[in-house]
Amino acid sequence: MRRLVLLTAVAVLAIAGVAYAIDDTVNYSAKLAFKGKPTSKKPANLTYTGILKVDTNPPGSQPDTAPMTSVYYPKAIKNNAKYFPYCNQSEIDGQPFPAKCKKAIVGKGTASSLAGTPGNPASTSVREGLTVTAVNGAKGKYVMLVLNSVPGAPVAITNRVVPGFVVKAAGAFGFLTRFQVPADLQEQLGLKIALTDFNVKISGTPKTVKVNGKSKKMSFLQITSCKGSVPIKAITQFVDNNTGQKRNVSSTSSAKC
Repeated sequence: MRRLVLLTAVAVLAIAGVAYAIDDTVNYSAKLAFKGKPTSKKPANLTYTGILKVDTNPPGSQPDTAPMTSVYYPKAIKNNAKYFPYCNQSEIDGQPFPAKCKKAIVGKGTASSLAGTPGNPASTSVREGLTVTAVNGAKGKYVMLVLNSVPGAPVAITNRVVPGFVVKAAGAFGFLTRFQVPADLQEQLGLKIALTDFNVKISGTPKTVKVNGKSKKMSFLQITSCKGSVPIKAITQFVDNNTGQKRNVSSTSSAKC
């Protein structure tokens, strides 16, 4: 996306002069898939699909830029990232994807972005379709969303990384992943970039890993219990295009078992 707007700046700047007040919205949902009845002693391998939609109220305008989104996971979900192969952000970001990092892939999905002026109709912004590859980061301390443009997209985007740092959570949640969008994926040449749609599936396929020196078969995420549903939450931080002030918008719901 470093070259985004270089191909489209003239068209977008022509309609970028008017600023509007924006009511940004966030909707986060998740799908869980596992077999059997999980317990703390025998957790079930979990396929987890996270779906994030950023929009406006009323819908259809370009949202403000969002430099950070935190995704919360319920206490019942166990994170096994520290046992899995990993790669460093510097090995992937903007580089050809290293063969050795293929073992660190934990999921895949899609995303999209808008480049233009927040508050203007989304139809006047440049939409970019993206593929997402989720990769385990160094020692499981973060996960990387590796973005690439889809065939025929306005601009060629190659292996741009949005890192998500794993942090302990409180209350009904065991941990969260704090995704931080790099500055050049937020703005270029005076045009704002909004990442608006993410649909990413974390694989529940078990792999053989070492746990305290012993070989065990497990998936990247597992679940220890689920009675009907579990809580989920996402908080997105937006930057007001008019004032520069930061504000948080949250989405709280539940995911069915």
